[in-house]
Amino acid sequence: MDQRRPFLLIAWALLLGLFAWTILPILSPLILFLALVYLLTPLFGTDLYRRLIVTLGALTFLWLLHVAGSFLAPFALALVLAYVANPLVNRLESSGVRRTWGALGVLLTTVLLIAIAGMLIVPLVVEQGTRFVEDLPEMIEGAQSWYRAQITGLANSRIPIIRDIQFERALEVDSEDVVAYLSRQIEALGISWENAIGLGRGLQTALTILGYLILTPVLTFYLLRDFPSLQEWVSRVVPRDRRDRTLAFLRRYDKLVGEFLRGQLLVALLVGIATGVGFWLVGFPNAVLLGVVAGVFNVVPYLGLVVSLVPALLIALLTPPLWFSILKVAGVFFAVQSLEAYFLSPKIIGDRVGLHPVWVMLAILAFGSFFGIIGLLLAIPLAVLIKLLIVNTVATYKKSVYYRQAETVRDDEAV
Repeated sequence: MDQRRPFLLIAWALLLGLFAWTILPILSPLILFLALVYLLTPLFGTDLYRRLIVTLGALTFLWLLHVAGSFLAPFALALVLAYVANPLVNRLESSGVRRTWGALGVLLTTVLLIAIAGMLIVPLVVEQGTRFVEDLPEMIEGAQSWYRAQITGLANSRIPIIRDIQFERALEVDSEDVVAYLSRQIEALGISWENAIGLGRGLQTALTILGYLILTPVLTFYLLRDFPSLQEWVSRVVPRDRRDRTLAFLRRYDKLVGEFLRGQLLVALLVGIATGVGFWLVGFPNAVLLGVVAGVFNVVPYLGLVVSLVPALLIALLTPPLWFSILKVAGVFFAVQSLEAYFLSPKIIGDRVGLHPVWVMLAILAFGSFFGIIGLLLAIPLAVLIKLLIVNTVATYKKSVYYRQAETVRDDEAV
């Protein structure tokens, strides 16, 4: 039997490979993950088992987001909304309101406020956005005229260093080429956005809209109602020997994510209102459109400033006198950014979260590029999770023997 064992192992390996090749069309990382969980059952309870399952589970989760992100987006949106609104439901519950009625009341109030805001703001945004698109070629022509005047002035300069620069190539830019280029970029962006949110044609479009309009509110309600039960279930699932440490990590994670999400959404709302009101007070065109753009994109810190500054400058080119219009744009943005930097963000978010704007922007761009709309929704929670894991890893490293030995060597060398 011992002599035949290598041949049997080879035969089993060949049969297993043939079997895997036969069922290859139905294999997926999710099925393989479940099969590996079953095959690794004899290692259950060991540290090796935990490491393997956590690693394979994380990779399977990323694959699932990549493949089915558009279908999971309503669930992720419901989770984010429920997470933001959960403290309010907790307060209602602590004041004597049943959690079911509290969750239903918060959800209905939110839907009503969104509907009212939509009826009041959306028509203005559509009107001003349509006008902006219609005036875009003229804006680009005005920008090109201003650009040519500046380049011509530099070309005619008497300063030797500037006079020797070849400005002829800088004057070869044609406004029609710029418009065509922008049209292609906008069209490409539209296609990418449709792919990100899972929009297609016919039935797929209807199901997507139905998922966002109906499924998301229903899921939000059930998540709000069952949040305490979910937290209790998670605490029971964690192994006892790691429960205290894991729950302490999760509580810290919950606090950081909640503070940042709720704080940044409120800051973005106030920045959008301040931008729109500021442009309206100085008599600048398309004030509502610019306020909405600044507010929506300011969910990513400072991105609202960059994105809304471009259309504001283009509009200023068609609003004579030019320098006075540019002065209005500079004044409004300076006032709004000062308000955000010195009052809104310190008071609402503070320094407790510790997420740098560059880190937030990189997370949103990276996860949005890889996983579409669901990546955008989960970018902040995942960024906070990665930050906490890095902080814990560094803290563990500083407690290790290797770090302490290195510190001892450096102290001895210093002496």
